[in-house]
Amino acid sequence: MIRSASQQGIALVEFVIVLPLLLILLMATAEFGRMFYHYNTLTKTVRDGARYLAEQATPGTTGQINITDEVAVIARNLVAYGQPGTGEPLLEGLSAADVAVLQIDTDHVQVSAAYEYPPIFEILPMFGFGGDVESARTLNATVTMRAL
Repeated sequence: MIRSASQQGIALVEFVIVLPLLLILLMATAEFGRMFYHYNTLTKTVRDGARYLAEQATPGTTGQINITDEVAVIARNLVAYGQPGTGEPLLEGLSAADVAVLQIDTDHVQVSAAYEYPPIFEILPMFGFGGDVESARTLNATVTMRAL
């Protein structure tokens, strides 16, 4: 089949028109996937810290919740570093100072963490299809458990 002179280069023009949309989708998918991974990691570590705290908050047979400083520090370190002591943070920029350990009533303890998510792309460009989107977010995770 012979193409007419007016049809030459149409595929390139279509590609140039679609390319910005494809880039937006690619960048947004990468950013969202990474953010979801970080949130999932944060949630799991907060759950581990709350589980440890719930187990250690009631020493002996007194039945009273008593969160000692040592237990609180270990719970914070479990959330931030994945181990009772300090080390390499599980998430870039997360520290034990970002973790809160609370006794919320006579039977329950709560562990929460706020994490400043470091985005791959500071701003997702919209290439003229709207305003640019800022990628930085604060991820929060909170777990409440009954003390054992």
